[in-house]
Amino acid sequence: MQSNTGILFRVDPATGATRTVDVPGHTFTNGDGLLLVGRTLYVVQNRLNQIAVVRLRPDGTAGQLTGLITDPHFDVPTTVAAAFGRLYLPNARFTTPPTESTSYTVVAVRPR
Repeated sequence: MQSNTGILFRVDPATGATRTVDVPGHTFTNGDGLLLVGRTLYVVQNRLNQIAVVRLRPDGTAGQLTGLITDPHFDVPTTVAAAFGRLYLPNARFTTPPTESTSYTVVAVRPR
């Protein structure tokens, strides 16, 4: 993931070689955390307060955007984990000046 351009890459773990993952008509600016569940890739777009849901081809070289997940409780989510049938995202709260009493939360949403 290249956050500023929104381009997804597939990396060969054996060689380190990369290639672009083609998702026609969509880029993933502000991309941050990634989670692959089977052939579904969840792309956290932190400052957009959303998760892009991409269905990948079996070889992982291309995919199709199948939806977006948003939640009013998102406050710049940065990564994602799956457990107990839900996706969990910590809020980084980059737009909130940190103090000793600043609270941070994790938001749970249903996957699609």
